Amino acid sequence: MKNIIKQIAEKQIESLSIIRNHTCILIKNYSDYKVHGTGVFAKIQNLYLLISAAHVFDDFHELFIPLENGETLLKPGGKLIINNSKVSRSNDDLDIGILILDDISVKDLIQSYDFVIESNLAINHDITYLHNYIVFGYPSSWSKKSFSRSSFHSRPFINFTKCVDLAEYPELKRNEVLNIIVEYNRQETVNFKSKKFSFGPNLFGISGCGLWYLDPQNYEENANPKLLGIMTDWPISNRRRLISTRIDAITELLRKSESLNFPESNLFSFK
Repeated sequence: MKNIIKQIAEKQIESLSIIRNHTCILIKNYSDYKVHGTGVFAKIQNLYLLISAAHVFDDFHELFIPLENGETLLKPGGKLIINNSKVSRSNDDLDIGILILDDISVKDLIQSYDFVIESNLAINHDITYLHNYIVFGYPSSWSKKSFSRSSFHSRPFINFTKCVDLAEYPELKRNEVLNIIVEYNRQETVNFKSKKFSFGPNLFGISGCGLWYLDPQNYEENANPKLLGIMTDWPISNRRRLISTRIDAITELLRKSESLNFPESNLFSFK
């Protein structure tokens, strides 16, 4: 049993470089490189996508993606799909933004990033209560620009976590069909720089990052993280919880707006 647990842990560590290559920083302030959010790249059929939280993309026209350690800033272009909430973004249980990237943006981005393939989009996921989930994003407090070196550096926040009990969803005004809520123990956050557990960061900046899942049954295979959701909220009412919107919301929005021939979610659909 100890050997299996060790193999599972090793696969989680191996998956981080894969997840990193799918994940980008979104900078809002051109002059001081302020991190405003995180994004995830995915490809469904012929569509190259940048996915984030809607409240991040509400400022889309001010956003840039740093390339080559910040020496280049890319202004992504394409078709923007964003949900228009009838409530405030803080109470928006969907909070999803999708950019269908144009050809010019794709050409620049594929030099630095990989796109999650559609078979690794984990729709119809059945929640488990084991530590098989990973949150990977870029907090603003762990990012900085070196003006002397004209470069940008950011350290990712990595949270190996598990799902909370379904009884908590109504307390946070969320629905398990649309959302997945996971734990955040700020007192014991993995610090890969010091290789110790430490007090975790303010999470401003991770909105739009991925919630990833590794199937423990596949511990003998190569690491293959599945994109399960997009992180949207660190609720003020409970700072020990992180809220995501299921990836099903993205695939269903695209099935509707772009007439994609992609498997329909069994959980819900948009009319």
